[in-house]
Amino acid sequence: MLKLLIILLYLSDKAFEAVVDYLDHSYLKRELPENVKDVYDEEEYRKFLAYRKEGGRLDMISDIISITVTLILLALNVHAFFFRAFSAMNIYVQYLMVILVFSLINTVIELPFDYYDTFVIEEKYGLNKATKKTFWLDAVKNLIIGSVISYALIVLIMVLFERFGNMAILWCTIAMLVIMLVIMLIIVPLMRIYNRFDPLEDGELKDKLMELCDKYKIHVRKIVVRDASRRTTKANAFCTGIGNRNTISLDDNLVNAYSPDEIVAVFAHEFAHARYRHMIKGLPFSVCNLLLVFASLAIVLNIPGLYAAFGFDGMNYYFAQMLTGIIIWPISTVIGIIGNFLSRKHEYQADAFAASEGYAEPLISALKRLNREALSGINPHPATVVLNYSHPTLSQRIDAIEKISDAYRG
Repeated sequence: MLKLLIILLYLSDKAFEAVVDYLDHSYLKRELPENVKDVYDEEEYRKFLAYRKEGGRLDMISDIISITVTLILLALNVHAFFFRAFSAMNIYVQYLMVILVFSLINTVIELPFDYYDTFVIEEKYGLNKATKKTFWLDAVKNLIIGSVISYALIVLIMVLFERFGNMAILWCTIAMLVIMLVIMLIIVPLMRIYNRFDPLEDGELKDKLMELCDKYKIHVRKIVVRDASRRTTKANAFCTGIGNRNTISLDDNLVNAYSPDEIVAVFAHEFAHARYRHMIKGLPFSVCNLLLVFASLAIVLNIPGLYAAFGFDGMNYYFAQMLTGIIIWPISTVIGIIGNFLSRKHEYQADAFAASEGYAEPLISALKRLNREALSGINPHPATVVLNYSHPTLSQRIDAIEKISDAYRG
């Protein structure tokens, strides 16, 4: 009965995701909001619709296969089988071996779809710049890094729960919070595993960017340029760091192809995240989220029948973590809604700052161009925005920027 309940919860999660995806795809037929009708011309919009159709079909096939494999693994107690197969080993080695096995299974399932998406769909629509060598190197790096992170997390949970019992809820939360803060500080060095980051060259553009930093006495430790063009034609930017250790990264696709005012506008948006300390302000929500996750894990760890239902002789930390994700998906969905709402609020504030600095028009121009060149959706279903969007829609952002700009001109 417990096995059936877990499987039904898993299927309900996937059914919910499928309904949201269907709503979003059906919304493509709606007329675009007036302020984004000029993002695509008629030919470009047909290209975008074709791109979304092909990508959606690939995602659907990938999801069906992934769901089917997961159901087979659960129904046939495959997780317990592999743990028994490595039972003669030290418990830490046993967990490592099992994590490697399932990481390989996931990679084998996902890689063909990633390959097709990159070298057929993205290539067809002019978005791919990656070579096959880069693709396979990334796949190997993803496998290694994903396995290391999964193993480290399991060992952390296992050690703390074995040592502190249910008090580990608090200790796990503190440990994860510390890890998150450290990652904020070293994210660029970590990303060097995949990308090269070079300092922004001296010149007029850098002078304009530093002028903005000096104006608000915000110390930006580094302004770097990421070699995104090795993989894609898309462009992006991000800000990371804590206190006076902020780093702002601009993609080379942005720096090399956009006007100076558009680049400064995008920088001003990212700079605002540092100025308003959005990462720090998001920490209380992250703490509450972590407490809820680890409290749920503690409950799952104390239900012996769950493990017996799936062929285990006793409690298992790896399987408990997986079950927790399945069992709390309705709560996770609500948490995601709240988190996305807070994130969208921060994005509005960052846009408002750029507009207040006189970059409203360049920011709107840059946002339209970024969406067009990435063949991004500009008219998502409202449910998709609430559930999945950490940023407001393009139309919402433009509307808010124009209001701020009008207010300052008035």
